Parts: sequence; C-alpha cells; structure tokens
Amino acid sequence: MSRLHIADTGLFVAMGQPSNSRYKAVRRFARRNDVTFVLPERVYEELTVDDPDVEEVPIDTAIDEGWATVAAPLEFSEPVVSRMMDGVQRYIANADDRPADEVERADAALAAQHLSAGSAAEVYIYTTDIAAGEGAETVLASEGYGDSVTYVNGFRFIEDLVTGDS
Repeated sequence: MSRLHIADTGLFVAMGQPSNSRYKAVRRFARRNDVTFVLPERVYEELTVDDPDVEEVPIDTAIDEGWATVAAPLEFSEPVVSRMMDGVQRYIANADDRPADEVERADAALAAQHLSAGSAAEVYIYTTDIAAGEGAETVLASEGYGDSVTYVNGFRFIEDLVTGDS
C-alpha cells in the first residue's frame, strides 16, 4: 500500500447517514479514486453504537461496501507510535487548551506506524479537528515524514465534493 487514507470520527459524523448527499459524495469519491478509508480501532468504536433502535450504522455500511476498513491494532511497543501519541497530545492540548486526556491521537500514530514500517509512502489524514490535523502534520514532520503526510480538512473535503469543486 503506497497511499494510506486515514479517517477520523469527525469525517464520518459530518457525512451523516448513507442516504445523505454528503455521505454519497464521499462514497463516490472513494469508489472513483480506489480509496479505502482506514479507521483506527478507537475511531470505529466511537462511531458504532449499541442501540437496538439504530438499524443502519453509517460506518458499518461503508465497511460492507468496501470503501472503509478498521486498522489492525496499534503497535504501542514501537517507539515512533508512542512518540506520535505523546507529541500530538501535547500539540493539541497547547493549541486549544483541551485537557490532554481528552485528545484523540490515534490518527498520527497509525500514520507513523505505516510510514516507519514502509507499508505506506504517503498518508492523508482526514479530520474535522483542525488542531489534530495540524498537530499530526507537525509531529510527523519532526520525525522526518513531513513530505509524506497531508492533513485534509474533513469539512472542506466534503463541501468540495458536494459542490463539485473536487
């Protein structure tokens, strides 16, 4: 896999239900561009609900259709994974005063794991959290992966797809 497309919770929340035009636009993009969005396990857990009234979970539909998947567990024993998690956590906490224990950092850690293992040469991180996206780019650049990582603003990405700008 030379390109890795990592999606966070915010991207799928912003897309809405499979009947929504935003969801359909992202699905169309993924299919046309042969993109499979990879979600860290924690993101998948955040997107699934244990509610008998919910018949269709959007992320499960995307997985069933083949344009999204859940990543293997992070290798916390790899030093680069730990450094990414700590670095992004600090970056976000400093950028917007969020308590450090509330900061999601699996996206950057997953990116670092794949880049360091050579299973990806380019990583795109789709997030609606600006501080998280900028933090991932910054901390990954400090590890020497600056030219290999792109933060994609999830809201702008979806809007561009819906309005036809992409």
